[in-house]
Formats: sequence, C-alpha cells, structure tokens
Amino acid sequence: MTLEILKKYWIKAKKSLWQNFLVNEEIVTNISKIINITWQNIIEVWPWYWALTEKLIQKKPLSLSLVELDKDMINILESRISNWDFNIGDIDFNIFNIDILKFETQIKDYSVIANIPYYITSPILRHFLYQMKNKPKNMLILMQKDVWDKILWKNKNKSSVLSLFIEKKSSVKEVLFVWKENFVPAPKIESSVLLFQNHDLYNDIDDNKFLILIKAWFWSPRKKLIKNFINFWLKKDLIINIINELSLKNDIRWEDLNIATWCELIKRIDI
Repeated sequence: MTLEILKKYWIKAKKSLWQNFLVNEEIVTNISKIINITWQNIIEVWPWYWALTEKLIQKKPLSLSLVELDKDMINILESRISNWDFNIGDIDFNIFNIDILKFETQIKDYSVIANIPYYITSPILRHFLYQMKNKPKNMLILMQKDVWDKILWKNKNKSSVLSLFIEKKSSVKEVLFVWKENFVPAPKIESSVLLFQNHDLYNDIDDNKFLILIKAWFWSPRKKLIKNFINFWLKKDLIINIINELSLKNDIRWEDLNIATWCELIKRIDI
C-alpha cells in the first residue's frame, strides 16, 4: 500500500528537504503500535506522504496535529482526504504548514511521533525538550544511526553534548531497528526508532547554565577534568574539593562522565 501511494500521487523525495520515505508496510504498522495512541493527543512531525498518519488515525487518537513544511505534501494529503483514503471521524485533526522549529502548541499532554533527517535532529530535539512552553510527555522518533549512536553512548561508550542534553530531560531506548533498504530513496546508513520518556530528575539544574557549560567543556572532551576546570579560572583548592566530593579520579575526562555526575558538578560551579 505504501509504494502504491507514492505511485498514485507521483510522489518524489526532495533532496532539499532530506526526504527518505519509509515504504515497508509492516514497519509503519509496528511504529503505530509502540506507544498508546487511542484517546491521546498526538503530534506527528514531518509526516511526508502520510502512510503513518493513516495508521495513527485508525488508532483513534483524541487529537492529531500534523506539522509539515512541504506544501506539496499537504496538497497530497488533502487529495487523499477528498478521495476518502482517510476516515478522520470525530478526531480533532489539524495540519500546520510551518517550520517545526517555530511550532508551538497549546496542548499540555501529548506525544510526538517524528521521522527526523540527520541535519536537523539536534535542533528539533532541543526545541521539544528545552524551548517549547508545553513540552511532550514522550517522543517516538525515527532517526539515522549516526545520531542514535551518540545518544545511546554507542560511540566507544563516550558521552557527547547531544547525549547529555537529552539525558537531562528524558530516558531513551531503542525500540525498533530499520534497515536502509526500507526507504525510498535508500539513505546511506541504517535507522532506528527511539522512545524518549521525559522526566524531571534534574530540573533543579538551570537549563541555560547546563547547556552553556557542557558546550564549553566539550570543545576539548579528551582533556582531563582538572585541566578543563583550570581553563574556567577556578581556584585549585576548589577544584580539588569538587573532585574529592564526587569521588572522581584526577585523570578522568569529560566524555567519561554520566549525566548524574555532570549535574552534581554543575551544582558546584557559579557562572
């Protein structure tokens, strides 16, 4: 059915928007089953040719908001609706033709489902986790392997700015692996669906302070902890006290620290 939609509406991926269409019907169906959809508020980001949208509608959410930048895709959706490909019923159904980084919602209890291209993954995650007034309770996101390697510490078991700013706001797990051959056109690498469950474990740490410090320190992630402290003009006795309080080794590096240790460090530093 997914490939039939592409053929019927003469849909072609736009390189300018980094479009890769997931065309495996079974995988699309499985994605729609991962989180509870029925009577929930759902925001689908970059739904593109609406194959997953159709599955979500069948699950009868309370509301479904689609955020799509490509006006041509919205025209196709409207054609599919007029052709009765969709039975929207009494779902609160809305389409927003807007850049996702400018999108805001009045809904306070909702889930995000998205297929995110590599080049805009970090900005979108930062937007939903830090910048939006009403933040999602969870997110189900299909992304390329390069990104989820960093998020899940699969790059030599080292942390990164990306993994840390996500871990401050949510727990993450991989729920579905997707081979590149399941896309049209096929990307160069595999993808995976990650489930983000948002939490408030580190809300006592100021977000701006947290982001400023991890970005600054990760300019030199391989430097030893004590040397990076000195670069921040902290007195040596203060540095030693912080290291001792947290039972850290003097030769540990920034990229070896987990989110809990990072937050304990940041609590002890004034900027």
